[in-house]
Amino acid sequence: MTIGDNGFIKELNYKTVLDTIRTNGSVSRADLSRLTGLTRSTCTVICDRMLKQGIIIETGTIGSTGGRPPILLQINNRAGAVLGLKMMEDMIAGATVDLGGNIIHQQSISMKSELEPEPYLTLFESFVSDMIERHRSTYPLIPVLGIGIGVGGRVSSDGVLLESSVLGWSNVPLKKRLHKRFSMPVHIENDVNTFAIGEKFFGSGKSYENFLCLSVGEGIGLGIIIEGKLFAGSHNGAGELGHTRISFDPDAPQCACGKQGCLESYASDRAVIRTYYEKTGKLLTIDAILQAARQNDVNALAVFSRMGSYLGIAVSSLINLFDPQALIIGGERTNAAQFFVDELWKHVRANTVYDLAKGVELIVLEPSNDEWIRGVAALAIREFFSNTTNWR
Repeated sequence: MTIGDNGFIKELNYKTVLDTIRTNGSVSRADLSRLTGLTRSTCTVICDRMLKQGIIIETGTIGSTGGRPPILLQINNRAGAVLGLKMMEDMIAGATVDLGGNIIHQQSISMKSELEPEPYLTLFESFVSDMIERHRSTYPLIPVLGIGIGVGGRVSSDGVLLESSVLGWSNVPLKKRLHKRFSMPVHIENDVNTFAIGEKFFGSGKSYENFLCLSVGEGIGLGIIIEGKLFAGSHNGAGELGHTRISFDPDAPQCACGKQGCLESYASDRAVIRTYYEKTGKLLTIDAILQAARQNDVNALAVFSRMGSYLGIAVSSLINLFDPQALIIGGERTNAAQFFVDELWKHVRANTVYDLAKGVELIVLEPSNDEWIRGVAALAIREFFSNTTNWR
């Protein structure tokens, strides 16, 4: 074995121990040896190094049948923080998040719609600078380690926003520009993919290796986790479920992408609003229609049920294709889940083969901003944990 090989094995062992501590929350050195397959002495050496570096801490002891009680170890969440940011047409939202996914600080600013990249990014850079300064002045001992950004659209592996119907941009080298401006790691991903990454890293997906994240609301999005990793596709376009065409009727509704008959034109907020208007002649906001459903308005209940049926048919195809362990539903319209999820699952059960739906755990998240915050922060945190040079 060469010296280089030995160094690689040490680095791999370090990552293995670190990830085992992270995923288990609190764990003893003996349990680390059992879970990783490494010797007790190897685990002890690695843990001692991590303790000196401040990346893990000792948190107490557990009961023992004899001898010295085992000491529990866990990640030192305050060893660092990352910025999680979401770029939207009318708003920039951001949060400072510690290594455990806990939110330290949140802020946002409104934006004018349809801004070109240069004026938008000038304001974005100012916003990020303000977040960094606020954090450093309030928490000077917690370094900012990186930036994670979620944006609607297709993002290349090197951080170029290839196209975004949300912002109306194409071929904008976001990562290169922002890395140069802030001199720290910058990670950029499609916003629904960040949702899936966040659920795998911090949320309901931690215990699953294969699952789907369905985002419902203004748009319909899909994040795909296969064998514990995000599946982005060969051209970073996987998961565009909302723009899957489900009708070829020449009178099918127009989608925001410019095509007709997409799933979004039947199951998004805009579709609910349009369908309610067609039924009643009343043009209401999505919140007003939701309130009407809560008051048992038959038309409001019908449009949400219709939304669920279209989503269910689409999801049944996904289950037939991917055979996932779980389906996690998030997004702003989970606040209407009681009005569409039963219909969704009814159509899933009716349209999957081999009773595959029976093996799928359905998880509906509570309406919250935490899922996107957790997701975009996980972009940067994940990369930080995967790079042992951060602690050498």
